[in-house]
Amino acid sequence: MVEKNETARVGRCELLDIFIEEEDKKGTDILAMSDFFDVLIGKIDTEMNSETEWESHLNIEGLFGQIAAAIKSGFDISKREMLVADYSHFSQEIIDGLKAGIYHVGESMEVAGNLRPAILDENEQLVKFFTLKKAHNPSAILSDISTLSMQTSLKRISAQIEDVGRDVKGMIDFARREALSNKFIYARDRIMSASIADSEEQEFFLREADTYLMQGLVDLYSDINAQVKKLADQKGPFASIKEIDTLLSYINEDMKMIPRYVGLRVYLFNIRQKEDDANRILGEYQYQLQTLMERRIGDRKYTALELIHEYYPYKKENMDFWLERPKQMLEAIGSYKTMLDQKDNDIFYIDVEDIDDE
Repeated sequence: MVEKNETARVGRCELLDIFIEEEDKKGTDILAMSDFFDVLIGKIDTEMNSETEWESHLNIEGLFGQIAAAIKSGFDISKREMLVADYSHFSQEIIDGLKAGIYHVGESMEVAGNLRPAILDENEQLVKFFTLKKAHNPSAILSDISTLSMQTSLKRISAQIEDVGRDVKGMIDFARREALSNKFIYARDRIMSASIADSEEQEFFLREADTYLMQGLVDLYSDINAQVKKLADQKGPFASIKEIDTLLSYINEDMKMIPRYVGLRVYLFNIRQKEDDANRILGEYQYQLQTLMERRIGDRKYTALELIHEYYPYKKENMDFWLERPKQMLEAIGSYKTMLDQKDNDIFYIDVEDIDDE
């Protein structure tokens, strides 16, 4: 771990691997770029699976319930140990099956006669093998674990908002989107400059990049609150449906952009080994979500999220999204912050295997 007064040197490819396509490097529309969450998760997941950092842990007695909880939630912090499951490896069928009790965590017999941890159906038939890996040095890889956890959570949030946003038919104002993207573009420029700079210049460029990301987040937090207040002003039988539709479009767009800014800030702080700053950024995001959920606006009849819920054109499959999903966002952030406080606990990584590979 780098001492507080030292500069963490970050490699060229480590910084630039997040910019894959030409749009990522030269474009101006964040939402038209690659899914940076996938890029970052892939990088970190590869590092976490290093043979030098993990050893298979075969004795899973007493951990079954905790493992099931970790698999169901994607990332779970237990009181005794830290259990981490890569949610992306599990199909929705398995997640739903575990929640419904159709599937459970148990042991399955291998050909050689050894018991292996597995997900089983109600007839004790094998659904999925998994390997429980214990970290040799938990504190050394905590940054990778916590970054993977948060990036995966933010990716799910972004994807879900993207999906529910398809129900809104309002036209997005390109000039507005471009203005809210600018700070992200400026940050990208500084990150690219940092990738070819010496150690002292690199830290300067990365600090500048973070300043732009911070300013962009402030703009977005301010904008979403402004759009909600405008929505609160749409009252009575003469309220404009077109105006409401446009405001909902803007709110959706802000909610998709914010995790991208947050995700990149968390990533940069983690690779610079500044976990306290990463934690602070998530705390600010948590506060903004909490405010939208709890603070009453306008005539104080609704909170911001209740107001969005009242106007939102739901479909059956996403009913009550704006009431339920933010609670899960807050739970994800809370788990991340708890994770950073558990540096002395053992870390177990649930590594999923395909049956065909056995």
